[in-house]
Amino acid sequence: MSGMTGPRLVDAAAQALRAPFVPTPLARLAECTSYFDLVWPQLAPSVATAGFLGSALYMSDMALDAVEDVYQPILSRESLLGGALTTADLAQLEHVLDVFHWLQPQLLLLLAALAEGWDSPRVGGQGRPDPRETSEREASHLAVPVEFASEQAGPLPEVREALQVTSVPDLYRAVAVWPGYLRVAWDELQHLGAYPLFRQRGRALYFYARSSSRFLAAPIEVDRASLLARGASPDDLDRARAVIDAELPATATLMMHCCAMRVGLGLAEREVVGPATGRT
Repeated sequence: MSGMTGPRLVDAAAQALRAPFVPTPLARLAECTSYFDLVWPQLAPSVATAGFLGSALYMSDMALDAVEDVYQPILSRESLLGGALTTADLAQLEHVLDVFHWLQPQLLLLLAALAEGWDSPRVGGQGRPDPRETSEREASHLAVPVEFASEQAGPLPEVREALQVTSVPDLYRAVAVWPGYLRVAWDELQHLGAYPLFRQRGRALYFYARSSSRFLAAPIEVDRASLLARGASPDDLDRARAVIDAELPATATLMMHCCAMRVGLGLAEREVVGPATGRT
């Protein structure tokens, strides 16, 4: 990674997350070139540990607990196969959702660490350095062709407004490739924010991710003063801070939405906490 900058660096970051595309939050940070070129090399050693992935997947289980408590889907695999999707469509949709199920909590941890580090001279260093191996599931994610619909497709403008974000999130653009699915799913998903537990768990994910920053395996020094001293431009720092402030809470909310989409398809396996151990 030494000497790598710009597009090559953000591509390397996506690969480290086992993502088949560059997620928008990373792409936006990478546009703040002098910032991203300094922070990603510090984050990369922790992303490469088993503990980082374990923390991310634990948050997926946290989301699932709350979704199962409040969401009783009307749509089902059978109803979707009755008209909105073919068998092949459904299989590909499941693959795409699994990519986001894996990716979003990792993004949340990264954004939270950068937020925690903004005003702190050093964050992390308390995690274990055990290396992360690429599982068969992660290898399959890298081969998934994820496509993105136009931000104007179907109900996507309504999604953007409901989620109070400036652009349609990657998750919704990806599932909008199957407009029949998105129409029936959004009819249900748009109401989940009305449930206090759903909102509360999204906030809990936000705070859990921030508190987990201390368990990065390698410490990071990403405060404004340190980065300025190492050559980051004030403009890049200001823009990066705006990206983090917007994308961090949005990513926590989108984790909840992705989990609900999977539950609607009958996908409710826990990644870390088994059913026999009880709820978190």
